[in-house]
Amino acid sequence: MSYTMTFDVSHRVGDGGGHRQIFFRHIARDADEKAGFAFAHANKNIVPERTRFNFTRVNDGAGAFRALESVDGRPPSQEFEDYLVTRRATVTGRKRKDAKPIRGVILQLDPKWFDDHNPNWRTTGPNEEAIEYMDASLVWACNEFSQENIVGFSLHLDEYSPQLQVLVTPVTPDGRLSQKDFFKSPADLRRQHKELRAHMESVGYDVEMRVTERSREHLSSSEFQAKANRLRDATQDAEAEKSTYETLLVSLENRAKNLDGREDSIAARERALDAASADARRAQDAAETAQRAASRSRFAAQRAIEETEQERELLRATNERLQRVPADVDRWLDKTKIGGRPLREAFDDDMARARKARAEVGRLIDDDSPLPEARNVNRGDARRSLDGPQ
Repeated sequence: MSYTMTFDVSHRVGDGGGHRQIFFRHIARDADEKAGFAFAHANKNIVPERTRFNFTRVNDGAGAFRALESVDGRPPSQEFEDYLVTRRATVTGRKRKDAKPIRGVILQLDPKWFDDHNPNWRTTGPNEEAIEYMDASLVWACNEFSQENIVGFSLHLDEYSPQLQVLVTPVTPDGRLSQKDFFKSPADLRRQHKELRAHMESVGYDVEMRVTERSREHLSSSEFQAKANRLRDATQDAEAEKSTYETLLVSLENRAKNLDGREDSIAARERALDAASADARRAQDAAETAQRAASRSRFAAQRAIEETEQERELLRATNERLQRVPADVDRWLDKTKIGGRPLREAFDDDMARARKARAEVGRLIDDDSPLPEARNVNRGDARRSLDGPQ
């Protein structure tokens, strides 16, 4: 099985508004935390309990990278700024006020690769094979952008999946600060991504030689993060719905067991509860389908949530109506006749029609129904028939 290799260079960091300081603190949050500095981070996918597992290094200016330190009481993340100042001092060309001195580069192995080869990374960290591949991607970045232009890097292990964040300052060999010289055009970005995948393949990573969805959409870091947040929220909603219906199913099954041995006069109520249990199972299936659909599209997840919510309300209303039928009413139905016909027979006929209507509603809301227009038109009539005898 082949795996993707994510390459994202959409995040440019400028000089104004404290953007660079916030960015450096975000990247080196583990080093700051170890030194006793606590800063808020906007990324909702960060798991604070795992931040201590992150691995952050700064360029030592001598061809290697070292751990960050707190100097003169400052946060360790400030060392990124220190190296950037030193590197920018080598710029001899014209210095534009709007020049972006930092480009964030994200290099990430396929999350499916970790599922298959390093499933316990959240508790034990990356295994030797994962570290080897991460190192290989860093080697590619140093070769592509030059080692002295790599301000630092951080392996983040406290997010959805491990990712290598590389900080690049675009200083050219002739002493200019120029993003365009390193990130020239969409075609050149595709060239870089292709060469990265070829490099990873050469070290043994079974890479899929195609552009990933993230690269194809050209999303910025914030846009891609927002999309990931929406997908995560939709998945969590679907999982919550599934849990609700599982609880409801257990409750209904227990109620069915307690009804065993009751007198024959409540047999109709038993059958109604069995039907409700079947509805709950169908609702559970719908919730599971919604969960799988959520991973493909937030729209499908929302649709599944709405439909399962309707089913849950229907079950609740049905159970409430069943609970309101006391034993005295059952005995009255057995003894009373209208026009010579026992009232019990008329009641049972109405209940049978109600069950048939519920079954019809279940068929109409099925996603596989070939007539979605018919489902929308008839749903109201079918719902009204669930009210039972009038």
